[in-house]
Amino acid sequence: METKAAYRESRIKTYGFQRVAGLSLLRMTVHSEDMESLGEAFCRLGEAGADFLLVFSQRRGQASEVCLVVTAQWARIIEDRVEEFLAGTDKAVRPGVPAEMVFFQGPHFGDRYGILEAAVRGLAAKRVKMTAAACSGSCIYIVLPEGKSEEAVAALSEVFEIPRASSLKQSTT
Repeated sequence: METKAAYRESRIKTYGFQRVAGLSLLRMTVHSEDMESLGEAFCRLGEAGADFLLVFSQRRGQASEVCLVVTAQWARIIEDRVEEFLAGTDKAVRPGVPAEMVFFQGPHFGDRYGILEAAVRGLAAKRVKMTAAACSGSCIYIVLPEGKSEEAVAALSEVFEIPRASSLKQSTT
C-alpha cells in the first residue's frame, strides 16, 4: 500500500532567507568526456581552500553548461585553475559575472512541488530578474545580478511566510 499526501499553503513557510553578496558566477561548457578532469579540478580547488558556494549544471546538446558561484576574491584563481585542467579541450571558463545569491529552505521542501515556481512567480511579479536557480533536496538557491538580493528578499517575503516564535508563554496554572 502506498500513501501519498500533498498540501498547499496560501503562503509557503520558510525558515528565512540567507543573502550572500560579493560573488562571481563562472560558466563553462564541458563535454561529458571532460567531466572527469573538471571533477578533479574541483577536488584540487577544495583541497587548496578555494571558496565556492554552489555548483550546478544544465545539459546543452552534447555538452553541459557547468556553473560555479564563487566568492569574488577566488574568481580569477578558480578560472585559471579550471582552465589548466581543461587544457587540450576546446572549452574554457568564461569570465566571471558579479553576482549575489539568496537561498532558503522550509518544512518539507524536499517533499513538495511548486516551491521554486512560487519563488519565480514572486520575483517576476516585482520584476526582479534572476540569473539562475538551483534546488538541492530541501533548499532553493537563486543567483541574481549584483545588487539585487535585497530586492529579491523583499519580493520573496510577500510569497513566503517566516514563522515567528512567540515570546510570551502561557501559564499553565
